[in-house]
Amino acid sequence: MSRHLRFSPLKILGNAVFMLMSLGCLFPVIWVGYTSFKPLTEYNASILSLPRNPTLANYRQIISTSKFLSYFTNSAAASLATLAVVLLLAFLSGYFLSRFKFRGRNLIYGFFMLGIVVPTHAWLLPVFIQFKAMGLYDNRATLIFPYVAFALPTAIFLIESFVRTIPIEMEESAMIEGCTVWSTLRHIIMPLCLPIIATVVILTFNGSWNEFPFAMVLINRDALKTVPVALTMFTGAYTTNYPQLVAALGVAILPVIVIYLAFSNNIMKGMTAGAVKG
Repeated sequence: MSRHLRFSPLKILGNAVFMLMSLGCLFPVIWVGYTSFKPLTEYNASILSLPRNPTLANYRQIISTSKFLSYFTNSAAASLATLAVVLLLAFLSGYFLSRFKFRGRNLIYGFFMLGIVVPTHAWLLPVFIQFKAMGLYDNRATLIFPYVAFALPTAIFLIESFVRTIPIEMEESAMIEGCTVWSTLRHIIMPLCLPIIATVVILTFNGSWNEFPFAMVLINRDALKTVPVALTMFTGAYTTNYPQLVAALGVAILPVIVIYLAFSNNIMKGMTAGAVKG
């Protein structure tokens, strides 16, 4: 039986609105992409126009005359280290908080959830004072501690909530077959948790990579600064080379886009899991 598509003015209007909203989200990324190839003279003549004479001079400039690659490496090291620690601690903590009942369990869970309620930047001054007193200020590992602390509550909440949806009978069957808790975690729970782990990866990496206030306050040495702080150095007191700044922005957002594209498929699988029964 043939199916006829029916178009109504309301549906067309709704689709047009969503397309405009999508274009509004995509245009800044597209604008950064082509503006980074524009010479300064073309940018000053027209901000929105496409480059007539594309050039790589802006990228060569930020790589050869600045320490941007060093800042990029610092951000990557801090973000990846944070991601590794958060994934390990959040997965183990989320699983055990979900599956095991013990005295003090609610207190521990509530303590972690407190980290979601309290605004992150409210801790900026106390963390600065403590780090100065403990000798943790302005070191290579300085940013990892607050990044892990602030990303962990959300990660534990997501994983603990997701593990609750997995039938415990699957683990019981595996243990009857002789599997230990650790082998069950590795071969059963972890593969099922890949969608929520992908979500944690994206949120944690994005939050660490783009974090600015703590990187600005807790790091003083130029050799240890991260990309968000480095971007402020492209703005002069009286003038700013915007094509170079946009080129630096393009390099800065590239890892976030790559991480999202690499893990977004697992998020979609998690959102659609169980929607269709076989």
